[in-house]
Amino acid sequence: MKKLIVLSAIATLSSGAVLAGNLDVGGSVPSVCEVATSATSVHFSQLAQGATFQLPITSLKCNDYDGATVTLTSSEGHMQTVDGQDGTGVGYTAQFKAGPYDFTLNATTGVDDLKESQSKNGSPALAAGYNSGNIFMTVTQTPTFAGNYTDQLMLSITAN
Repeated sequence: MKKLIVLSAIATLSSGAVLAGNLDVGGSVPSVCEVATSATSVHFSQLAQGATFQLPITSLKCNDYDGATVTLTSSEGHMQTVDGQDGTGVGYTAQFKAGPYDFTLNATTGVDDLKESQSKNGSPALAAGYNSGNIFMTVTQTPTFAGNYTDQLMLSITAN
């Protein structure tokens, strides 16, 4: 009888205790927002009103759920003559057209750091990326003076 009681007590002690706990499971995906073109410079062979240039976009993507903003920034606000004053420039437009984005920067004022941007919501297509698009550039004014004209056009994408 004593053996039966001891065996019952051992069985109760070993099977009666239940251990439980929580385990957090997670991970992270880094934010990737990028845009690239097929060239790093544009040169109009004939700088005249109506001259055009098409610069292909080779990559546009952003995997942020809230979407992204694409911005074109003209550092000089037009193509400024290298030989003259700030006011002696030639205006141009730059139309960004890729994926869901379609907007135009009018760089005709000579105002430094002139910007135009467009924001779009996140989508599976934007997260996967677009591999086509263009920046269409058009000279909108006739140069007054001979010389070289230049501007720095910056293209950027940021998560919303």
